[in-house]
Amino acid sequence: MIMNLGVALALAATLGAPPAQPPTGKLPGTKAVIVAKMAGRPIQLTSYGAPTPSRPHDGSWAWDPAKRAFVAADGTLSVSPDERWAALLHESRGLGVPKVTVTDRETGERTEIELPVPQDPTRENGYLHTLWPTWSPDARHLLLNVFEAGGEPRSAGIVLIETPTLKPRFVRIDKALITVGGFQWTRDGKGVVVRWGKNGKTSIRQYDLEGAVKRTWKVRGRPVAQGQGTFTPSGRRFVTACMSLESSACVWDTTTGKAVTRVKLPSSPVWGSVLGWYDERRLIAATGKGIGVIDLKGKVVETLVTLGKNQHFYPRFEARERG
Repeated sequence: MIMNLGVALALAATLGAPPAQPPTGKLPGTKAVIVAKMAGRPIQLTSYGAPTPSRPHDGSWAWDPAKRAFVAADGTLSVSPDERWAALLHESRGLGVPKVTVTDRETGERTEIELPVPQDPTRENGYLHTLWPTWSPDARHLLLNVFEAGGEPRSAGIVLIETPTLKPRFVRIDKALITVGGFQWTRDGKGVVVRWGKNGKTSIRQYDLEGAVKRTWKVRGRPVAQGQGTFTPSGRRFVTACMSLESSACVWDTTTGKAVTRVKLPSSPVWGSVLGWYDERRLIAATGKGIGVIDLKGKVVETLVTLGKNQHFYPRFEARERG
């Protein structure tokens, strides 16, 4: 499992070498293929899901840099931008207390944390559904989304886990619309943003880490979740997945909230179009062949992973501080 990082990681950290990145080649359990060198990039491919119609909750794989391989995982992995912390949210589907295991890659020490998530009043011994672990840009906090009870995609709040103490706390933020990705970090790591309103008419709200509303942008779409995240490294712009079926990336000016550009992308019913920022001027997004890097005019700079037409593939690209 990804949690067994062992002595090799501690030795690599001691020597100052960054953890190994995935090599080119076919990804286990899929027809997807990494076709570009991943080392030295500002982003990392840390895990992916490849469910099938007959096994919708299976097919999760996480990159283990010690083994230099993707291995089967029992949950969702998220790696901090400084690559010190690896957090694995265990799959519970709301049954039992949700837990996350955080590994300190400098020491190999693993800590299992019970999340302070409210119980689900609609189910016996159930807890509110908790998804999408996401690290802050400064690696000081891990965020997890908590859904309200019932079928509507609304928030009950978030759980924040601080490093290095690994102490968790629940922050109540009611009724945010948390479809796909949910809450995302501001660039300074001092706040979070989330979609607000009703499908078809939404805005983006910013909250501080105590749950107070700080700002609202009246823009289309949802904040995106991967790579450098919703905001560019400078914080001057942010991107949303927008238009019908999230077929475009909409870029906005952070200060004014005004539109900068809209980039139309290939869409697929089985994998998303808009993933997040690659760097200050480029995005990780769908290409004609799979997933890769595009510029703000829609030109494909490079394809990173090729995909089959009917391949259900849900990758997790995250920021890196090291080359």
